[in-house]
Amino acid sequence: MKPKPDILQIPLPGGSGDAPTGAVQFQNDWPGLFVRGDHAIRLRTAIRTLRERLANHPDLAVSNALYDLGELAEIIARDVLT
Repeated sequence: MKPKPDILQIPLPGGSGDAPTGAVQFQNDWPGLFVRGDHAIRLRTAIRTLRERLANHPDLAVSNALYDLGELAEIIARDVLT
């Protein structure tokens, strides 16, 4: 399977190639979160379920958080699912 051109590929030196879901830091950059593809698919489903069940929530903070999560779900749907 050939990766999409906008996906950054970073080889794991001395590793098996299977990076676990978890925190990742590149040199002096901020630590970030790597989510394996199989975990990302479940995460996308969980986000979409929350958005459906909490649609039109009266609390603005909840609505904003759901919007942000929705953007992550769209990245997963667009770039992770092949």
